[in-house]
Amino acid sequence: MPKARSFAAKLAHETSDEGKVICPKCNSEIKKIKLVRSKKSKAGGWSPKYDFVSICKCNEKEILSGKI
Repeated sequence: MPKARSFAAKLAHETSDEGKVICPKCNSEIKKIKLVRSKKSKAGGWSPKYDFVSICKCNEKEILSGKI
């Protein structure tokens, strides 16, 4: 059976609280994003470094600005 693709189904999925983690400080949903940084290898080239970071309204600006 294919996934429901109607607007009502998407809205119902988005508004449900099942499985969502809420930040106690800012009361917003905590989402996991994949952060890609470039790191220099010992051979002199550059390679990507992948990190998974939890993000909410508290730390969104500092993570997305690249200060971490």
